[in-house]
Amino acid sequence: MTTVESDGVIADVASWTWLHWTGVLLSLGIAGINLFIGYTEGQPQFFAIGGSFLLGVGLYLSRFWNPILYLLGILHVAVLAVLWFLDGLQFLLFGVATGVLSVGLAVIAAYLFFEEGSAATR
Repeated sequence: MTTVESDGVIADVASWTWLHWTGVLLSLGIAGINLFIGYTEGQPQFFAIGGSFLLGVGLYLSRFWNPILYLLGILHVAVLAVLWFLDGLQFLLFGVATGVLSVGLAVIAAYLFFEEGSAATR
């Protein structure tokens, strides 16, 4: 009998390390902050940002994940940082919290990208 995990769309999360789970938690934290700002301030662009991180987590939990998407995630947080600066540093405390989480996520994504790339060449 086959399971959803072996033949379906769910990734093999049993093989994940603490770094994988930390990346998921950081993404959920970034999504939560942006969705909270979108809800409390009535600014729909924050819903889109929060939704993009939730979409990323959903994609990461699927078998459709490809290591090159780590680089897309790094680009995503970098672009959001630039946009935040260009927007005048609104919501400073939330922005700093999101920045700290984003830097952590980018570091983990870069590490996992190179780790999975070197494992594939072995």
